Amino acid sequence: MSGLEHLKKIVTGLSKLLCQLPEKPGRAFAAATGLAAWQLWRAERVRLEDCIDRVYYRRHRQPPQPVKEIVRRAFLHFALVSYELLLFPKLNRSSLEQRVALNCREVLDRELQKGKGVILALPHIGNWEILGAAIAHAGYPLNSFYLSQKEDEIGGILDHFRTYSGIILHDRDRGGVKALRALRNGEILGMIGDQDGSRNGVYMDFLGHWVSMPAGPANWTLKTGASLLPLYSLRRGHSAEYEAVFLPPICDESGADYNERVISRTVALARWMEELILQHPDQYLWFYDRFKPRHEGWIAAEKKKYGQMYHGEARYGS
Repeated sequence: MSGLEHLKKIVTGLSKLLCQLPEKPGRAFAAATGLAAWQLWRAERVRLEDCIDRVYYRRHRQPPQPVKEIVRRAFLHFALVSYELLLFPKLNRSSLEQRVALNCREVLDRELQKGKGVILALPHIGNWEILGAAIAHAGYPLNSFYLSQKEDEIGGILDHFRTYSGIILHDRDRGGVKALRALRNGEILGMIGDQDGSRNGVYMDFLGHWVSMPAGPANWTLKTGASLLPLYSLRRGHSAEYEAVFLPPICDESGADYNERVISRTVALARWMEELILQHPDQYLWFYDRFKPRHEGWIAAEKKKYGQMYHGEARYGS
């Protein structure tokens, strides 16, 4: 048995056990685990404190709570998120309707009526996994990409639990045609907007760091005519309930050339996500090191050709 298979067996066994137990003690155990991790995992705690403090310093903003408290809450929140993911095998429409309030659904319904499809773009905040499940179980044809990660233990386990979500999943490397067909059929495609955009992304300042943001949401909407809707969910206190909001579509100046429109839409999406994160930092996935150096060799070559990038305007990598 491989390491992935062994770990998956342990996690799925734990999931079966938790699905059979009453939820109140299960949530209490998850919360206690998160707080214990906060106390014992000193290296990660210090890394997160330093990262968050640097972000607010570079944005000339005062954090909504002391940084140490933000990190403590983040450990607690994502311990509960992990527990909620382990309960996915018993998901149903009724329980999701009670847990996730889908606010401003009329915005989504109006854009779907245009018949060109909708791209929902969201950051790693709140619980994006249960949000997608709530949308799919509400009867919306929601598609999303997954990255086939046969050698990535965590990724493989996440893909296993996502099969219970009701979302139509497409392999990111090979499922582009099917996802495109879904949009042309007037369906929904969900995309995470704050992950690394690779060399073909839009290079810009995001949360005080020069990174590549995904150009996919902008590219797909421009090429298909689909609407680009920002979306997020936030936990109510430390409860199992979430408030989700569909926001009006992001547009841009129609007179600009294609690359400028890609940049414009990507920057608009990034600025919205940035503000949301700064307001609710305790529910953002700081555990993923978004700001570590990536594709530095390519950036160095671009600097040599075009000059300094870090303090410049956003630019399209492709």
